Amino acid sequence: MISSLLLAASLLALPVARQAITPGGAEHPVIEKKTATAGGVTVHFLTIPWGPNTFAAMEKGGESFYAKRTWPFARMQTTVPVTLEATTLPPGNYALVFHPNTPDDKGMSLEVRKIQVEEFLVPGNVMTKTPEGETVTRTGASFETVAETAPALALGLQSTAKGATLVIRYGDRKLAKELSF
Repeated sequence: MISSLLLAASLLALPVARQAITPGGAEHPVIEKKTATAGGVTVHFLTIPWGPNTFAAMEKGGESFYAKRTWPFARMQTTVPVTLEATTLPPGNYALVFHPNTPDDKGMSLEVRKIQVEEFLVPGNVMTKTPEGETVTRTGASFETVAETAPALALGLQSTAKGATLVIRYGDRKLAKELSF
C-alpha cells in the first residue's frame, strides 16, 4: 500500500508531456492556452496545431464545413482604448474571430466582437462555438505565405511607438495588424 502511494506521488511529480496519446495510440500535440501582452492589451489563444487543409478551405471558401464556419481563435482584453484601422475599441473583453472567404471571393475577414462571457477558449477544444456579442469592427484578413511553418497557432504583440503590432502565425501563414493606443 505504501509503495503504491509512493509510486503515485512520484508519478505526479513528473513533468507533464507535451503530447497526448489518443485511445488508438497516436500522439497529438497538447493544446494549451497562451497569453501575449503589450501595454494595455492582452491576447489569449490556444496552440491549435496547423491544419493546412482546414485553413485552405477557409481561404478559398466554398461548400465544405470549414469554408462556412467562423473561427473564434483568440480573446483580447484591453484596459485602454485601442484603434484597429479606423475603429476605436473601448476598454473591454473581445473575441477575435476569423470569417472564411465569401462566396463572391472578397477574402477572409477578422471580426472584433465585444463579448460578455469571461472566457470561451477551452484548452483541447479547437472547435469552440463563436461567443455571442456585438461586432465592433470587421476588416480584411489577407495572410501572407512565409517560408517557415509554425507547428501551431501563435499570437504575439510587438510594441511599437504608437502601440503594438498583433502578429498571428498559423502554419506557413502570417497576418499582422497595427493596434494604436
